[in-house]
Amino acid sequence: MPQQQSSVSRVFARGVRGRCPACGKGALLQGWIRPADVCDACGEDFTAVRAEDGPAWLTILVTGPLVVPLALAAEALLSPPLWISLAVWPALALGLAASVLPRAKGAFIALLWNVRRRGD
Repeated sequence: MPQQQSSVSRVFARGVRGRCPACGKGALLQGWIRPADVCDACGEDFTAVRAEDGPAWLTILVTGPLVVPLALAAEALLSPPLWISLAVWPALALGLAASVLPRAKGAFIALLWNVRRRGD
C-alpha cells in the first residue's frame, strides 16, 4: 500500500507542476490551461483524459475561503474607501484564481490519468 500512495503523490505533484504524470519531464499543459495531446518527452497520450469542471470547482474552493475572510476582516478593521475595496478584492481574487487554475487542472488530469492507467 505505501508504494501505491507514493505513486499517487508523485503523480499528483507532477500534475501540480504541469509536468507529464508518466515521466515528469514533458509539459502537461499547452499554454495556460489547454491540455497537451501527448507528452513531448515520452509520447504519453492525454487525449482520453478530460478534467471537465473539477479544476474550476477546486479553484473556487481554494480562492473563496482565502479572499472572503481577508476582505471581511479588512473592511471591519480598516474601513477603506469603497474605490479601494472595489479595486483590491476583485483583483486579488482574479490573480489567485489565475494562479490556482492551471495547477488544479494539471492535478486533475494527472490523477485521472493515473486512475485510467491502473484500470480502476
